Amino acid sequence: MFARPLAALVASLVMTLPAAAQDTESRVPTNGIEYNVKTWGNPQSPAVVLMHGWMGTSHTWRKIAPGLAADRFVIVPDMRGYGASDKPESGYDAVNLAADIKGLLDHFGKDRAHIVGHDMGALVSLAFAGTYPDTAISMTWLDEPLVGWNLEEFTAYREETYGGYWHFGFNTAPGLPELLLEGKEQAFVDWIVPLMHAPNPDAVTAEDRAVYAASLMSEGGISGSVGWYRATFETARQLRALGEAGVDVPMMAWGGQYGVPVSHSQMAVLSDDVRGGVIEGAGHLLPEETPEFLVRELSGFFTQTEVE
Repeated sequence: MFARPLAALVASLVMTLPAAAQDTESRVPTNGIEYNVKTWGNPQSPAVVLMHGWMGTSHTWRKIAPGLAADRFVIVPDMRGYGASDKPESGYDAVNLAADIKGLLDHFGKDRAHIVGHDMGALVSLAFAGTYPDTAISMTWLDEPLVGWNLEEFTAYREETYGGYWHFGFNTAPGLPELLLEGKEQAFVDWIVPLMHAPNPDAVTAEDRAVYAASLMSEGGISGSVGWYRATFETARQLRALGEAGVDVPMMAWGGQYGVPVSHSQMAVLSDDVRGGVIEGAGHLLPEETPEFLVRELSGFFTQTEVE
């Protein structure tokens, strides 16, 4: 297995990254494994959990977390299978990932929190809201198909989606990502990440991509990164069941014009009162492309739902 210690790789990059208002970084036991978790803000403030998606790490939220930390305690994990968190062979379905997050909140002594997810992290936000409704103050869904309802529309092999969602099949093929990406992690990240955001070289820089490649290069990093995809159908069944049972948590959803623009409208199957919409000019990587907008919208949504 081609691997380098993640800590050494990230350490070599830190000196080139802009300073951030990061308070702490710690290892937290949860649900039988250990997570690497960054936190910002006052631990006595209302909690927010920010969950990244595929090809991301806690670094995804570097432009968002400091902006939310003035009024809230912001918890930003490397999700199971990513970054410096453990990378077990199993446990990547959304309900189990939600249990991981519940364990983090228990560790920090938080019985309620705002839950925010981007990409496949959005699936976990819904799983969390449906499984722990008394814990979720709100849930926010950022740029992701509503797996359990419309996955087939995105992955169908037809002209309008040709070449667009190939990664679902690629990532679920037994052993194929490990075979083809090992030793080519940086090249893969450098190729795919620019395809995921609207043209803007400052959204995700070469230094940022190096952080994401380091996650793949770590032991078990490739398998961990695709674990979520290999649990897609289990997650789809879970979310459908939770949605049909009813998810009574305030919701907000945003999609990028060039990402998954239906991210907001698709949520109508869950609630007739979902805040949000389409972010014009944005691609898929909303936390990195539109941080000022999201900090403003999230802050307002959090304040509103805390008093509802």
